[in-house]
Amino acid sequence: MGKKKEVTLIASDAELVGDITFSSQLVVNGLLRGSITAEEAGASMTVSPSGRVVGDVRAPTVLIHGRVDGTVYSLEHLEIADGATIQGDLHYTVLQMHMGASVQGRLIHSVPEEAVETTNPREAGSNEVPADRIGANE
Repeated sequence: MGKKKEVTLIASDAELVGDITFSSQLVVNGLLRGSITAEEAGASMTVSPSGRVVGDVRAPTVLIHGRVDGTVYSLEHLEIADGATIQGDLHYTVLQMHMGASVQGRLIHSVPEEAVETTNPREAGSNEVPADRIGANE
């Protein structure tokens, strides 16, 4: 039997002040003031249409319907839904943004470290030479 996914819910009438770390699922329906961190693969965070986060978000999968005031670091998939409002930079590997979403910040594409390592010809065992090294004396 697989590991059961736990869900942490911040209710619409709740305000949480402080940093939070989770490893499964987090749903923000209310107000969260503080940093949010999840580094375990498969962890996901959702900000509902009534939800608001004031602080940085770092999680593999992030779905935003509500408002985020802070930098978002999505390690796997970031989805910005219609009606979402973000005031801050978005660091993403895969981004899906729906019409009607508002972002005031930079969109920064991040390549996973594993992909960077395997695309380096020397580390991947390839005999290819980068174009800037052709004809160079070694």
